[in-house]
Amino acid sequence: MIAENRDHYGFPKQNTQPLSKEEMLKINARIEKWRKMIPKIPQLMANNDSKLKSRLRKGIPEGIRMLIWPCLAEIDQMKIQAKRTYKELIESQEISPHDSQITLDVMRTFQTNDLIKMDTITSQSLFTVLRAISLTFQDMGYCQGLNYLAGSFLLLMNDELVYWHLYSLLTKYGCLDTYINPTNTLKYFYALDILIKQFLPDVHAKFTKFNIVPFYYAAEWFITLFSSILPMQIFLRVTDIFWYEHHKTTFRASLAILKIRKEEILTAKSMEQAIAILKDQKFFNNFDPDKFIKIAMKDFIFSKKDLRKYYDQFAATQKK
Repeated sequence: MIAENRDHYGFPKQNTQPLSKEEMLKINARIEKWRKMIPKIPQLMANNDSKLKSRLRKGIPEGIRMLIWPCLAEIDQMKIQAKRTYKELIESQEISPHDSQITLDVMRTFQTNDLIKMDTITSQSLFTVLRAISLTFQDMGYCQGLNYLAGSFLLLMNDELVYWHLYSLLTKYGCLDTYINPTNTLKYFYALDILIKQFLPDVHAKFTKFNIVPFYYAAEWFITLFSSILPMQIFLRVTDIFWYEHHKTTFRASLAILKIRKEEILTAKSMEQAIAILKDQKFFNNFDPDKFIKIAMKDFIFSKKDLRKYYDQFAATQKK
């Protein structure tokens, strides 16, 4: 049973107001709209449907999120293309060389969360999922940072669904390349630096003054997809969009963090102080998720074509 001072995800409660009757009615109406859309999601995704995009940016209501995410992540297709089932993996007697590291990381994951304390059912499930991933993707093995993603997902769904959502991220969304070789994130940081200069030139100037490059503060953001830095309610909203808009979402969320912390960054007296501001995990605890998403999606307009151009520019610099 979760204590009264905890939210239903097991984290310490923040200063949130209970929903009014009118707000509950609106949420119920949105849930009903989503229910009607579920059978159409595969076709809507294939057609890059604008209504689906709009609804995802408004956020999936909590009561139906776990019916929507498997459709967006194409979990059924993941199960077809995979060589082994989750049941086969967890029943396997194979020895994983990563067991000790996974155990250590499970102990470090969300230490303020009541549901993922060591020796709970959730912590045991977290170990099981991460071990199954290490057996599936043996070229990668295990990558630190996956524990936060898996831990966040476990607060929503059972361990098998967590495994398949991670499988989708690693394959369909191309995250495997990043985890196998973290230097593959350098193209993302190159692109992020260009976007910061374009949209937040004063922040970029400050970073330049202190010799701060995106790798110093954004590596954790890209590796954990914000699961380790943003509170659950904002992380879920970002992830709702990520399933549909892919890595553009990661860049927009990164830019939103920088814009929201802009005044503090500009008054920072040193590199260390500026980076500490961006690594502060408590700042967004009481931040309005709707406001965060509005800033991320409305204030930073660029295309996938732009990102590909920046990736190509980075590749060209590596050949010199």
